[in-house]
Amino acid sequence: MKLHTLAFACLALVTLVGCDSVGEGIGPEGGVVVSDDGRITLDIPEGALDEAVEITIEEVDDLPEDALGPAYRVLPVGTVFNGPVQVVYNYGARGMDVDPSDVVLVVDRGDEWSVMPDRHVYAEEGLVSASALYLSTFCVIERE
Repeated sequence: MKLHTLAFACLALVTLVGCDSVGEGIGPEGGVVVSDDGRITLDIPEGALDEAVEITIEEVDDLPEDALGPAYRVLPVGTVFNGPVQVVYNYGARGMDVDPSDVVLVVDRGDEWSVMPDRHVYAEEGLVSASALYLSTFCVIERE
């Protein structure tokens, strides 16, 4: 239920918060970072970081096969968290007609894109979420 509440909160935050060119400083108290276009959100819980980190999100051209939308690099890449953070991707933002059971969130591991294992799809909202332990590049694909 907490993730369902998070999904709705992320939709609301899209219109209120965004990452600007200098980024968002997130510290031990946690916080939320949203891409400029509102398609990807990071919900960083309290205690996930020991000190403040300037986090920025940029759209990148390097897409995995079967991408349903843009890929986003969350900087500084490689930042490790003390516990999981939620990555929420709004795959429904462009009104894509896709079977929600085929929507998968993936992470760039350097030499390959890997499926994030604990995904949750919120079909009515057009959202998919998964947990991340470090910052990287994220995208949504349609699995076959």
